Amino acid sequence: MGKPENEENFEVFTVDGDIKVYVKKELLEAMEAGEKVFRFLIPEYGWHYLVFLNNEK
Repeated sequence: MGKPENEENFEVFTVDGDIKVYVKKELLEAMEAGEKVFRFLIPEYGWHYLVFLNNEK
């Protein structure tokens, strides 16, 4: 895990002040309009959620 090699294809979110989560832009674009929760799996750490408070879609 860590920074992706091709950062321009990813959106970066900072969580809890110091944790960076990189999400592929095409996955965010595939979200339904108004959807506010993005669920993702980190191997060996389990399922996690990003909850969007301001969804501009």
